Amino acid sequence: MEKLLQMDEIAGFIPEIGRPVVADIVREVLAEARAGAEQGEPVDREELVASIAARCSLKRRSRLQSVINGTGVVVHTNLGRSPLSAEALGRLGAAMSGYCNLEYDLSGVKRGYRGGFAEELLCRVTGAEACLVVNNNAASVFLILSGLGRGREAVVSRGELIQIGGGFRLPDIMRESGVDLVEVGTTNITRIEDFRAAVTERTAMIFSSHQSNFRIQGFTASPSLRELASLKSGSVLFIRDLGSGNLLDGGRLPWNLDHTPRYELEQGADLVCFSGDKLMGGCQAGIIVGRSDLVSRLRQNPLMRMMRVDKLTYFLLQETLLRYVNDEAGDIALWKMMFQDRREIARRIARFMGMMKRGGAISSVSRTGTRAVIGGGSVPGFEMESLGVQVRIPGAKAEELLAEFTCARHPVIGFISDGHYTLDFFTILDRDVPRLAAAAEEVIARHTGGTQCT
Repeated sequence: MEKLLQMDEIAGFIPEIGRPVVADIVREVLAEARAGAEQGEPVDREELVASIAARCSLKRRSRLQSVINGTGVVVHTNLGRSPLSAEALGRLGAAMSGYCNLEYDLSGVKRGYRGGFAEELLCRVTGAEACLVVNNNAASVFLILSGLGRGREAVVSRGELIQIGGGFRLPDIMRESGVDLVEVGTTNITRIEDFRAAVTERTAMIFSSHQSNFRIQGFTASPSLRELASLKSGSVLFIRDLGSGNLLDGGRLPWNLDHTPRYELEQGADLVCFSGDKLMGGCQAGIIVGRSDLVSRLRQNPLMRMMRVDKLTYFLLQETLLRYVNDEAGDIALWKMMFQDRREIARRIARFMGMMKRGGAISSVSRTGTRAVIGGGSVPGFEMESLGVQVRIPGAKAEELLAEFTCARHPVIGFISDGHYTLDFFTILDRDVPRLAAAAEEVIARHTGGTQCT
């Protein structure tokens, strides 16, 4: 055991996955070798070491790590949603590596409360009276429902009873929050009269949800936000789950994206909640903005203790929001990517192709047109013209290449298009080009040399 753990081929995995994990893998392989030996099978030392290294490599892939996004999906839920800039993370390391004033008021020299400045910036950007930050937008919805509607009813259009990623359904969240769901209208047609007829003395809120990842087109109708707001009263709230968190208005964008929280509050919503790691371009967070009296009630709710975020989240939100208030949204990693043009994408491909040519693997890759998407439930069906490359190796199926690029030393996530393994350079960062070229050469060499993916 100790001799194997000290071998270079195995010891190198200890800093990456931990000595106890490597030791367990060694024990597992040794036990299998002993069982085989008892049956008369030979034990080959080199095969033993190779088997241990292969299993350690497989375990290493389960670590949270950087991957190259060649899917063309900008806000990719499975790949961490919005990209974060190296500059913001650098500032995070410098400011948060020691102690910080998370709950300390430096001006008043006394205990403070979490999120003071980040929440102030959120109010400035959205025009809200107050705001609150929780760990994700599903938590925002649950906190609002439970804190403001438990034991009463929430009226929702059938066309907005959405299911979000991971199988979480709005009706299930409502049931767990203690709110009774009242469905109105039909899948494609819901009118303001349907909402009005459903309001009773038990109604706590009109709840409107952003249609995530889908659009209903054709014979459809739904009331405007202002119409829904007209149903508010002293006992009935209008709550809006916006989802995407876009903070840039349409006049500054080349596309029609989702409305901003500011716009929806201006239409009469009492509270609007949205995600921090979608079109806002920050880290995972659920953000609630709106009336100060309602936000205060939610802040005092016992559930808030379980849903609150940590210092890293507040700092990253703060750094992201500063870009917005200083009119520097173009410096946010998400918007840098969204605002790029075809020439930038073409330059990255040319750089990649040059590296492949020097490596002798140029014959296996070719340029192709692609269509990138925003993702994250934002503007479903909307596509952006892009460029990419296809990898074709004689005798290798696209599915094989998909698996082999994924298990490269620096994992690459691509997709299959028209039967060919494809990489969309819309979402490939400049810094990733050398690593992508190395991964491509690794895969091509593996097929040429007959080695296996480990």
